[in-house]
Amino acid sequence: MKTAVINADIVCSDRIVENGVCVYENGVITYVGRDVQNAERIIDAKGGILVPGFVDIHCHCGIGKSFMGGSTDDFKVISEFHLSHGTTTLVATTCTSDDEETQSMLEKCREYMESADDTTVAGVFMEGPWLNPTQCGAQAVSCMKKPSADEIRTLKAKYPHILRVGAAPELEGGIEFGRVCSELGIVASIAHTDAVFTEIEDAVNNGYTVMTHIYSGMKGTERVNAYRVAGAVEAGLYLDGLYVEVIADGKHLPHELLKLIYKCKGADRICLVTDASRGAGLPDGSVTTGISRADKDPIIIEDGVAKMPDRKSFAGSTATADRLYRTMASAIGCDLVSLSKMASLTPSRAMGFTDRGEIAKGKRADLLILDRGLGIKKIIFGGNEI
Repeated sequence: MKTAVINADIVCSDRIVENGVCVYENGVITYVGRDVQNAERIIDAKGGILVPGFVDIHCHCGIGKSFMGGSTDDFKVISEFHLSHGTTTLVATTCTSDDEETQSMLEKCREYMESADDTTVAGVFMEGPWLNPTQCGAQAVSCMKKPSADEIRTLKAKYPHILRVGAAPELEGGIEFGRVCSELGIVASIAHTDAVFTEIEDAVNNGYTVMTHIYSGMKGTERVNAYRVAGAVEAGLYLDGLYVEVIADGKHLPHELLKLIYKCKGADRICLVTDASRGAGLPDGSVTTGISRADKDPIIIEDGVAKMPDRKSFAGSTATADRLYRTMASAIGCDLVSLSKMASLTPSRAMGFTDRGEIAKGKRADLLILDRGLGIKKIIFGGNEI
């Protein structure tokens, strides 16, 4: 059905079309502008803001359920929960666990994607197990291993929906791992790393293109024998070719650091991600479990974030994508073009998605109508109203 959204300020990748019209048919955008268009159905945005659906390339869980150890029904529940908060594309994310649980998740994801008529789940991000134990965060050290080019070749051949992997490039085999991922069409992401600046430079020159949740699970500048050595954080901020994930939940990073990252990287290199744990959608005071069965400690939901029992570190976030959008707006100002790039277009580009992430002719009709407080009024997913 040919549908026109009218009376909306339309946020495109380079401008805002005020009081604009967006037309879509068969799930694809066919017109963006200000001219009156004939359509079988009209959606009146009533002065709202039309933005592209959010693209979350790092999401583990939601509403008490996890992709790890989950059933196909759990995949459906998690994806629909995040869709209700504006995420129209989601990359289901593993965590460090044993091979059996990890491969079970990969199997269930494939089964779910093949059975669903249309789903927000685009594929899998394997955040580990190829991580540095010194920067483990809430991930299971006992299951971590060195990066292996042979292993990722085998996994990709069996599970082509692996779109992205995380690894610590300073580990033995880490550089070859990045090169092989690039050859296989897998996005290689620097994750839970103890690398210094020069090692990150080397990684970027050998296939790594994204930095997983900058500031979290990595070192900054430190003294070595009285001399300061720049760390991964500084490399992430400095290297122009590197995309950086930002957990803009207002907890992992204060507004001052959100401003700094934005000033250094700009909207074209920042990907807003939820890194959502089971606590996403659960109220403060909830106690839940970790992402996988390898995570033995209970997780406490408190102050709008997930915490380890000793409260000395976070255990993922409880964020949804609309919260990221509003938090970043509070930090940098309501620059809607930049906000929508960070929430939609930039993560799409980082992943190589060419059919989504912006409001333009020929792109998927994944659209959100926001009110002036940036709350979601209506969700359109693949041309279908949710």
